[in-house]
Amino acid sequence: MMELRVAPRLMTAFIHTLVASPILTLFIVIGLGYLLGQVSVFGIRFGISGVLFVGIAVGALAKEIALPDIVPALGLIIFVYTIGIQSGPAFFASFNRQGARNNMLAIAVLGLGALLATGVGHALGYSHARIAGLYCGALTNTPAVAAAQERIRFRAHSDNLSPEQVRDLSDEPIVAFGLAYPMGVIGLLLAFQILRRFWHKDDEEPNGDARELQSRDFVVRNPGIVGLSIGEVLQLHREPGFVVSRILHSGSVQLFHPDLRLDNGDIVVVVGDGEALERARQIFGEPSDLHIELDRTELDYRRIFVSSPDVVGKRIGDLDLETKLQATITRIRRGDKDLVPSPEMRLEFGDLVRVLSGRENLASVSQFFGDSIKGTAETDFGSVAIGMVMGALLGMLPIPLPGGTVLRLGLAGGPLLVALILGKLERTGRVTWTMPVSANLTLRQVGLLLFMAGVGTRAGYSFAQTLRANGPQIILAGVIVTCGVALTTMIVAHKFMKIPYASVMGMVSGIHTEPASLTYAAQVSGNDRPNIAYTTVYPIAMIGKILLAQLLI
Repeated sequence: MMELRVAPRLMTAFIHTLVASPILTLFIVIGLGYLLGQVSVFGIRFGISGVLFVGIAVGALAKEIALPDIVPALGLIIFVYTIGIQSGPAFFASFNRQGARNNMLAIAVLGLGALLATGVGHALGYSHARIAGLYCGALTNTPAVAAAQERIRFRAHSDNLSPEQVRDLSDEPIVAFGLAYPMGVIGLLLAFQILRRFWHKDDEEPNGDARELQSRDFVVRNPGIVGLSIGEVLQLHREPGFVVSRILHSGSVQLFHPDLRLDNGDIVVVVGDGEALERARQIFGEPSDLHIELDRTELDYRRIFVSSPDVVGKRIGDLDLETKLQATITRIRRGDKDLVPSPEMRLEFGDLVRVLSGRENLASVSQFFGDSIKGTAETDFGSVAIGMVMGALLGMLPIPLPGGTVLRLGLAGGPLLVALILGKLERTGRVTWTMPVSANLTLRQVGLLLFMAGVGTRAGYSFAQTLRANGPQIILAGVIVTCGVALTTMIVAHKFMKIPYASVMGMVSGIHTEPASLTYAAQVSGNDRPNIAYTTVYPIAMIGKILLAQLLI
């Protein structure tokens, strides 16, 4: 009997401690959620999403445990802003013919998902708030459900509802979101596996080598370029996709310089991927059996971190390295990707550049770029703060729609849209908007942890009540929306648009904004197609779901 009385007392004391100390609650939720996310269930891990489920479980203990509003709001702004800054260049580059086609498909299936969620929700008698949460959970998008919450709170305040009523209404999307989200992840992975088997896609043709940067030697045999300078040759071909590192000219190996004129029989060393090297062959001539890049007696290369503020944010062409330092950049390692440098490319903190120069000159070149590993984590937090302020202000602006309806981008859409634009600009005057990939990913992780812990604890109490009442019903509704969107996208894209299945998996992962499915797609395909397709549609899918979630309210 004594033990039975002690247990409730301990639970009551634990709940009182959590209510009295929001900071303690926050770190308990994050710590336990992170551990839960590492647990494998049928080969599937929820990762950082485990924080959401632990937050819901902790919040279900008592209504008063909910973390302050500032926690999820701050986390959301950080999360979407870092996504936008990194995705900006890829987002605007995606508006080519192929990218526009993929984005139009993404918008169409997102609209289909909204209609499907509305139809299922009305059939089950759900409120508009619950339908919006169902839509966001089935398509696994946390910023969208936050935008829906904001929309509800704005309308509730306009109707002069009490704070208690506002909270209950704004919790409804999160409750449906939390129930639909797990099957949104699992259902997508199951759809990939089923259709992959059904369409016999066991042996996907790899194209990883085509994207990998390589060096190759070419003999100058094209009479059309003999006598021209290398700079003139490259100007004739817009965005060639490769860089010339060195040249065997007049019997000696020389560093690339745009003014150096080509003679018949010269050998040029080109760096690029498979497609770019084929383009170089057509420009210069036949491949050479020599490998002059292996001779490092006079010219040598070094990998150098970009950390000097005098270099960060500047275009490579503006540095005039060939003249000022007798050096040239042959590759750039940014995050996990090797990039071919171009004169218009801006250097960022933490870039790892591969620089070719004379052996005696490499120390000076290293000093010029900074070469400090701290550059991989440093960023200009002044520019980050300015960007987030502009995003928050944009999110507050009312957007009038037909019929007298007013839409706001909110704390999710506003910072995301501003960040996409700033990410594309990269630099304005002396202000550098970009940040190192490592710093970006760290901030993004922190933002998502704060957001999920905040919304989880705030919705936990309502979640427990809903789960007991009609939880399986919402889960089934989420499966219908998830599979409807995923299967429609894959069938249309692969069977009618003839897009390779690896790219289709990446596209569907981007439409669902789901990194776990992208990881699976990259593993089973063995090539880079899923990542490319994911990047193409991810930003438009993010913005589309943020807007559609508000329209569903």
